Amino acid sequence: MRRLLKEGWQVHALIRESSNVDSLNMLPGGCQFHVHDGSTEQLIEILSDVKPKVVFHLASLFLADHSFDQITGLINSNVLFSTQLVEAMVRTNCNRLINTGTSWQHYNKAEYSPVNLYAATKQAFDDILVYYHDAHELSIITLKLFDTYGLGDKRRKLIDILVDAAKSGCTLDVSPGQQIIDLTHVDDVVESFIIAEKLFDTNPLPFKRDYFISGERCTVKELVKMMQDVFGSGLQVNFGGRDYRIREVMVPVKSPPGQILDGWSRRIDLHSYLHTMAE
Repeated sequence: MRRLLKEGWQVHALIRESSNVDSLNMLPGGCQFHVHDGSTEQLIEILSDVKPKVVFHLASLFLADHSFDQITGLINSNVLFSTQLVEAMVRTNCNRLINTGTSWQHYNKAEYSPVNLYAATKQAFDDILVYYHDAHELSIITLKLFDTYGLGDKRRKLIDILVDAAKSGCTLDVSPGQQIIDLTHVDDVVESFIIAEKLFDTNPLPFKRDYFISGERCTVKELVKMMQDVFGSGLQVNFGGRDYRIREVMVPVKSPPGQILDGWSRRIDLHSYLHTMAE
């Protein structure tokens, strides 16, 4: 959002009544917020008033593991709301969507095998998008992300947890650490969305494409070693103190040749970022 406002876009954001937008209100240029009441009818009204050129769909509920009482939230966020959104788009003649997918739709590097229920709901929406593309000529780009890092992310990601442990001196229990992780700085992810949006202007006919946004790869053990080199002996890690997750991704899927976003490359390296965090 910050990048779009900086480049002069008029930005509108759909939010829930319970959403905290304090940090967003501080963005230069301002963003117009629209509180969604949960209905398809209201979404149609909002998009009819806004008349967006393109929709960036990043909203989702991520759960690495779910409990039975979280199923409704997963479906409502990742399937129901997402479908309501594209229905509102086609009814208001907005035919450009950039969707956010996940590499976890490809467990064991399969064409499709969900790591968890979250990934299954992302695939469910992707299947729904096939209908909207075929029947309503919606142009769709799905960017499939791996893991991300960077300042401002309120989620408790592995790098943030390791940084906190290094600064506090507490010993951190982790898995045995042999799994390979794929890490991309959030600014590079933003750049992929900007590049993807430009494809709509160069491809006038309706299309549906997937692109993988892959960054640096290392094992968790290698990441810890890198952080120990940067932070010193303050980072104490107990490998094997936690078990691997059920269906742990040991080797992420590789980006297929036809699904690499032309013009995008990783610009921010992990080692440099860690040095800024250690200052």
